[in-house]
Amino acid sequence: MDGLVEQVVKPEKNAKYYIKIILIILIALLIPATFIVVAEIIKLGYLIYIALFSLFFCIYGVWYFITSLRIEFEYALLSSTFKVDKIIAKRKRKKVLKVDVKRFSDMFRYDDKQMSKYRFTKVYNVGKKEFSDDNFVAIYDDEAKGRTAIIFSPKEELLEGMRPYLSREIIKKVFYNR
Repeated sequence: MDGLVEQVVKPEKNAKYYIKIILIILIALLIPATFIVVAEIIKLGYLIYIALFSLFFCIYGVWYFITSLRIEFEYALLSSTFKVDKIIAKRKRKKVLKVDVKRFSDMFRYDDKQMSKYRFTKVYNVGKKEFSDDNFVAIYDDEAKGRTAIIFSPKEELLEGMRPYLSREIIKKVFYNR
């Protein structure tokens, strides 16, 4: 199978996401408020205009930073090459990783017991939920990064696309021991 298999995954919004939004809004309100307080203390009227001007920039900044929190991961499998890109607010794309599926030394459904068996120097968490049974973990050794884990949320089509390139042990574990 040499076709292209693609999948877009949107991570679920958790408490950390909402805390970031609240902090962005608070900081944006704090900047003009600081100018107003300083203007009242030192009796400089033109600082009120600067506060109003900074409010407009803060409104734009709030919009920009909050929309930048909208993240998607795109998985692409072409032949045996598995690639993950991070799409930020549908305006920026960053390459997260690119690896040959044949290099996977192990692959399994996410399980804390299984994960504790390994020591990782790098973990890519590119799944829907952070620690979920719906996620899969693929492990490979990288010359530069050492033992690396990819935690991702593939659909059946993506797993089937990887199947011809995986070892027999991994195929048994992933496809027959569900």
